Amino acid sequence: MQLFDDPILNEYASVLLGLAPYGGADIGEVEVMISKVTDGDDDSFFEACSAGARARIEEGDAAAAAGHTETAYDCYMRASLWLGISYHPLYGTPVDPRLVDAFHLQMETFEKALRLGVVRAEPVDIPYGDTKLPAWFLRAPGHEEERRPVVLVGGGWDSTMTENHFGFGIAALARGYHVLLHDGPGQGRLLIDEGLTLRHDWDAVVTPVVDAALRIDVVDPERIVYWAWSLGGYFAPQVAAHEHRLAAIVADPGQMDVGVKVTAPLARLGLDADAMARLPEMSDEDEHKIMAFFSGNRAMHWKIIQRGLWTNGGGDLSGFLAEMMKWKLEPSEIASITCPVLVAAAESDPIASDSKALYDALPGPKTFMLFTDAEGAGMHCETLNRSLANRRILDWLDDTL
Repeated sequence: MQLFDDPILNEYASVLLGLAPYGGADIGEVEVMISKVTDGDDDSFFEACSAGARARIEEGDAAAAAGHTETAYDCYMRASLWLGISYHPLYGTPVDPRLVDAFHLQMETFEKALRLGVVRAEPVDIPYGDTKLPAWFLRAPGHEEERRPVVLVGGGWDSTMTENHFGFGIAALARGYHVLLHDGPGQGRLLIDEGLTLRHDWDAVVTPVVDAALRIDVVDPERIVYWAWSLGGYFAPQVAAHEHRLAAIVADPGQMDVGVKVTAPLARLGLDADAMARLPEMSDEDEHKIMAFFSGNRAMHWKIIQRGLWTNGGGDLSGFLAEMMKWKLEPSEIASITCPVLVAAAESDPIASDSKALYDALPGPKTFMLFTDAEGAGMHCETLNRSLANRRILDWLDDTL
């Protein structure tokens, strides 16, 4: 769907439309927001999106004061998503203070929604190194005191628990699953306030989340699911290779080797075979050539320079490549995955290029689920048809558990 010519603004405006079925937006308000944005201008996108969020917060405050709790909940939840979308184009270092302020308002608003009690929710204490993982436990409506399966909702390269909850947490709750939302290093507060970056050994993040889930009395210890999307499609199998208390995982899209998706295209940008073999080391000439291309390409500038160098660290291009080359499942790790695995893939999503290879390599119970362009679900993470994806994935979970 083409809402903007600018690829980054188009991607994030499309997310708002894609999450409309779960209360993230309505077509009319997205149309109004788009009308206020100068195509390609991150500042006007931020202002239009955050203004829409603040309008919903004001509406929510008035509704809460008048005792209209359901309306307040809807407004606060919607505003929290819009705030998260607003600051994505501002990614990068030095960190824009507008991003920091919008993130803090986003999480404050999300928490304000959860504390209304429309869905019973409580914060969860999850120690992680010298800090704690931000986390909330949400109980399935109508089943709050029942021991039931839980979905650990995981994110990707640049989402927070808010976007993840809209993406599939809300659908899981409606299906009767308890939900444990969490962010990790490189996501949300741990990135923005504490400067902690993503890590390839994501099991070190999720194992404490499993520990925390097992301390909650209504969690069935035999039915703990880890479901993650986008970069989480690598996280999920990596976690399952080391964390064997999971009853099932969902990888959307499944990924074996993230690093090669970053390094392989460099050959098309002029690096010869010898230069490719030396990666992550690069000559000054080659690094200048690659950085010049990234700087002149809007999508790559955002993904590599703005997002990658911030969320993954490394300091410079060589350091970033060195980090990304660690993001690969070893054959021994894949062989260690014993729980049922759902590998999702979208037909026109380049990130899903190795999803089938992952599926083929898995030794245990497994399902491959392809989403197609003809279904309107062929894009990354089935963004514009999340309802279809969630129905099929949750049916698989129901059957598997």
